[in-house]
Amino acid sequence: MLEKLKSFKGKFRYDDSEMPFLEHLEEFRKTVIRCFIALGVGMLICLPFADHIIAVLRAPAEPYIIKNADEMLNDTSLHLRIAADSLSTNSLVVDADGTRYYDVKAEVALPEDAKPKKGGIRLQFSEPAAAIKMWLTVTFFGGILVSLPFLVFFIGLFVMPGVRDVERKLMTRISFFSGGLFLLGIAMGYLVTLPLALGLMLKIGGQLGGESIWFYNKYIGFALQLLLGFGIAFQLPVVILIMGKMGLVNSTQLREKRRHVIVALLILAMVLTPPDVMTQLLMAAPLILLYEFCIWFLHFSGNREAPPAEDEEPEPDDKPTEDSGDVTGEPSAEETHEEKDSTEEEK
Repeated sequence: MLEKLKSFKGKFRYDDSEMPFLEHLEEFRKTVIRCFIALGVGMLICLPFADHIIAVLRAPAEPYIIKNADEMLNDTSLHLRIAADSLSTNSLVVDADGTRYYDVKAEVALPEDAKPKKGGIRLQFSEPAAAIKMWLTVTFFGGILVSLPFLVFFIGLFVMPGVRDVERKLMTRISFFSGGLFLLGIAMGYLVTLPLALGLMLKIGGQLGGESIWFYNKYIGFALQLLLGFGIAFQLPVVILIMGKMGLVNSTQLREKRRHVIVALLILAMVLTPPDVMTQLLMAAPLILLYEFCIWFLHFSGNREAPPAEDEEPEPDDKPTEDSGDVTGEPSAEETHEEKDSTEEEK
């Protein structure tokens, strides 16, 4: 087992030998095939658990979902109220098969938590195949999540032999940092943004007097898009810090462009999230905080200003000065003539 691990480790080392184009193309084809196989296996693993994944995505909206009559009757205890004078011999009924029962009027009292809620959600399917499409969509994203370590491994086998040791260590650190931010973004979207967005939308819909009837697959797509958008948007610090370490940006430049970046982040939140203003603001707010974190991180790490430009050599002064004569240091013609006259007078 250890020998196999060492052999795999050797495949990730830097190899400066040149590979022919056709062999390089063949390695790329093998990498793509391995990634598709890993994704297919991940989808097969997630297929039996698709119902549980849908239940997890549905959990933030569960307090607002209106249950149908069967679910209400099965999940709650009913209270029957029968008038005292209704039980009499006249109310006794005998069926043709001899079954005897009382035919009386009774009032069914439901608990408050079992009554239909105002401003709730009714989940419906828009077409006969909507349930299957939703099932396959959830299975696909679950398969990506399960097969992600293998996808990274196969891509690393293809890329890492062309990366030097120093660069490989830097890429490893960046990968762990990027993965942590991706999970942090998904967690924030699931635990904070999605419940707040649902509550606000339903509150506004209840004030307008409308009934919220949502397509089930649309809601699942909304939740997946929001979570994926938060995971991608939280990669912003990785990009900024890499550019800072490369010397392309510094804390001073980031501070000066703050207003322009805030507008760009609002546009990014509009693109990555569903068309809902509240969801876009809930995404843009943490991104702005992460941008401020990058400014201070670059500031304290020493990347505060751009490196000074090299000093240019001063241009030679072509104009002769009045006292020094010619530029070359030789005396002028007038000075030479005056020296000859003084010599002749001395003689």
